[in-house]
Amino acid sequence: MNDTEIEPISKDLLHEKVAEAILSYIYRNGLKIGDKLPSERQLAIEFGIGRNSVRQGLCALEKEQILERLIGKGAFVKREVSADSIQLKLMKVNYKDLLEIKINLEQLAIRRAAESATPEQIAKLKAIAIQLNDLADQGIFSIAVDRKYHLALLECGGSPTLSQLVISLIDSLDCYTNMFGNVSGIWLKTISYHLDIANALEKKQVSFALAAHEYIYQYDITVLDRLELQNIQGKNS
Repeated sequence: MNDTEIEPISKDLLHEKVAEAILSYIYRNGLKIGDKLPSERQLAIEFGIGRNSVRQGLCALEKEQILERLIGKGAFVKREVSADSIQLKLMKVNYKDLLEIKINLEQLAIRRAAESATPEQIAKLKAIAIQLNDLADQGIFSIAVDRKYHLALLECGGSPTLSQLVISLIDSLDCYTNMFGNVSGIWLKTISYHLDIANALEKKQVSFALAAHEYIYQYDITVLDRLELQNIQGKNS
């Protein structure tokens, strides 16, 4: 295997950044489960940082069960690293920021929709919301249909650029929640508010639409906080 060159990182980065750099190195070099990483000394030289920072980065990845460190032997890949897992690592501490940005952009779309959405666009939004509710009555939360709803909501806002930004954030947040396993059922509680938004927009009641949207946001924050706490407790147990 021809190793990809390890890129040095700035000395002012925290050890979390070292963990990210090591994770990226594993992925870029195609290391598989059981493969050995370079020594702490070699990583420190290549990154241009102290061995203590490298050791802390390795420890962080060991706690996440990505690496296994054996005394006198070194660090070995314990879990396969994919592009998605790198994205999760990079965004792990930022999910609240991502969600807040998504919410603010969607609220902008709602305000615009209340002024300029066509009857056809509102009808499409309502139809998808009804589909979400019908599935929810069966105990099903469909990520695909929910994504379609948010796309329709953004279309009502009339900005392709806004749509691209928000959909990218939605996909990133979906990727983040996937790390907790199949937890899609917990979002069922928010389904009825999707139809409330559509109905409010049909009546040009922007304050009601924003209130329903705010409930979804607050619920999402509460759930994500709980999932993150459970994830941390599970790793420490």
